[in-house]
Amino acid sequence: MKILKVLSILLFFFLKSNSQVNPKPIANDSTQNKIDWNSKQFLLFSYFTGQASGAHLALSTDGLHWKQLNDGKPVIVPQLGSEKLMRDPCIHHGKDGIYRMVWTSGWQGKDIGYAESRDLIHWGEQRAIAVGRYIDSTSNCWAPEIFYDDIKGQYMIYWSSQVGPWKKMGSEGRIYYVTTKDFNTFSEPKILFRNGFTAGGAPGNDGPIDAFIYKDGKKRYIMFYKKDDNSKVPNVYYLIGKTPEGIWGEEFGPIKPSTGDEGPTVVKVGKRYLMFTDPFESDNAYVFSSKNLKDWKREVSDLKMSHGTVIKVSKETAAKLVMLDKDVDK
Repeated sequence: MKILKVLSILLFFFLKSNSQVNPKPIANDSTQNKIDWNSKQFLLFSYFTGQASGAHLALSTDGLHWKQLNDGKPVIVPQLGSEKLMRDPCIHHGKDGIYRMVWTSGWQGKDIGYAESRDLIHWGEQRAIAVGRYIDSTSNCWAPEIFYDDIKGQYMIYWSSQVGPWKKMGSEGRIYYVTTKDFNTFSEPKILFRNGFTAGGAPGNDGPIDAFIYKDGKKRYIMFYKKDDNSKVPNVYYLIGKTPEGIWGEEFGPIKPSTGDEGPTVVKVGKRYLMFTDPFESDNAYVFSSKNLKDWKREVSDLKMSHGTVIKVSKETAAKLVMLDKDVDK
C-alpha cells in the first residue's frame, strides 16, 4: 500500500509539472465565444476564409476574443462573376439603416460584388458593380470599401487596381473611388491615392493596396493602406486629410512591430485606435492598439480569418445576431 501511495504522489507531481511546461493556447478556452453584455462597445467582423466559400461574421467586445456567428458558416455565398469569389467582404451600416456589403468578386475583372441586408442575417439579390469600367488599363478591382461622406451627403466606394502590364515595369498600384447616393448610379472613377510604385507582392513593390478610411473627429480623415511588398517587412502606412477624398498630407509609418500585414481595418474604442490586420505569419487576425498613432502594441486574436472589415454595432443588434444565430439560411 505504501508503494502504491508513493507512486500516486509521484504521478501527481509529474503530471502537474508537465502541464506547466510549454503551455499552448486551448482552441476552446473559457474566454472564447463569450460576450460581455456589460461592455460599452460591440464589434462585428466580416471576413472570409475560403475565397469561394462566402462571407463570415464574428462578434467581440474586446477585439481579442470572438464569437463566430452561424456556427462559423458563411452568412452569404457568392453567386455572381465568372470566378464566383467572395474575398475581402466589407459591411457598412448606412444612414438609412441598410447594411451594405461589397467584396472582391474575382482575381481579374472590372466588377465588384454588392448586396444589401436589413438585419445582417438575410441578404438580398447580389449585383455586380462595374466600378472599373472606365479605367482602360486595369484588369483588377480588389478590396472594395464603402465610406459615407457626410460633407457631401454621398457614399464612396473605393478599391485597389493595378494600372498597366500586370506585375511588370511600367505598372502602378492605385486606389480609385466612385461616388453614389443610391447605389444605382455612380460617378466615373477618380484616383484617391497613388505614389507611383507598382503593386504585385515582390520585394520593393511599394504601390498602395487595401486602403481603409477612418473618420477621426469632425474634420480629420485617416487613410490606412498596405504597400504591396510581401517580403515580410512592416508595410502598413497611413495618411491624414481634411476630407475623405484628399488632398492627403505626409505619409506616416510603417506601423510596427510587424512582419508583414494586409487588409487593415480600424475602429476607435475610447482613446485607443484598434487596427485589425490579416498577417502573413498567422492565420489569426492581429490587433494593433495605439493612443497616439505612433506607438503600437500588437496582440494575436483567437479569430482565424482572412481580410475583412470591423464595424461597431449596438448592443441590441449584437443580441439579435446571437439570438438569430441558428436561423441564418444555410
